[in-house]
Amino acid sequence: MTHTEPVLREQWRALRSWLADERVLDLADQPSGLGAWTVRDLVVHLGYGLHMVAEVIPAPDRDPISLASYVAGYHPAQHQIADDTTGLARSLRGRELAGIDELAAEAWRSLDDGFPAVVLGRRGPLRGDDFLLTRLLELVTHGDDLHRVVGSERPSPLVSDAVGRVADALSDAYEQSAGRSPRWSGLDLVRVATGRASTDDLTKPLLS
Repeated sequence: MTHTEPVLREQWRALRSWLADERVLDLADQPSGLGAWTVRDLVVHLGYGLHMVAEVIPAPDRDPISLASYVAGYHPAQHQIADDTTGLARSLRGRELAGIDELAAEAWRSLDDGFPAVVLGRRGPLRGDDFLLTRLLELVTHGDDLHRVVGSERPSPLVSDAVGRVADALSDAYEQSAGRSPRWSGLDLVRVATGRASTDDLTKPLLS
């Protein structure tokens, strides 16, 4: 088991329960705040992103790139990601939660079988634990996106250990890029690094 795996599982459980408890899909057709995506699209994207755990292949002979380099590949692929997500949302319409449960189950089966030390993902080779950290980054970032939609006065779906691990990784990436520590921490850092909060720091956002 990698260092990130138990936190990833915990964050998924919390987020999945929250989706049901807070009846998030009652807002399915409302804007998510992310381009043209609806809340339905964003909920389905959670499963889409986690399912990538089941898609990677071992890459023992490849030199892994950094986490920051890997996530930098998201922006050029944004249109394909958007198309994949909206297509999946159409196919799961009316059974979104059951659909993402099925996607998650495949991811967990892959982890149960043992996750490779180095994997080949869609953006290149990456350490296995770093790849799981990219999945955790997705859950934390988009869980926070959905929390903004339903209302910040409602319970949060985020797990403190998950936010901490993601913020630590983004802090390391910032230091590598800027040569200094970021002035933000925790969820504030996640929001700035992913373009959810504005800043005059030219190093930010690291990814969006």
